[in-house]
Amino acid sequence: MSPLLEKILADVDRLEPSERLEVVARVIARLQQPDRPLPKNKLSRKKLFGCLRGQVTMSEDFNDPLSDFAEYM
Repeated sequence: MSPLLEKILADVDRLEPSERLEVVARVIARLQQPDRPLPKNKLSRKKLFGCLRGQVTMSEDFNDPLSDFAEYM
């Protein structure tokens, strides 16, 4: 049993009887549903590699020390 399910079942005791039935019914319905397959990725790695070329730039002083951390250096 998953930790989340254990937590839900432990917390159900604090609910009113009508709320308990609703929670248990939802948990059972969710457990009976087949797992949904993940959507297929339309982009291949070949198309994805380099797709942002030219759109991302770094400033010239990227590797310079930061003045905010001068007291720690």
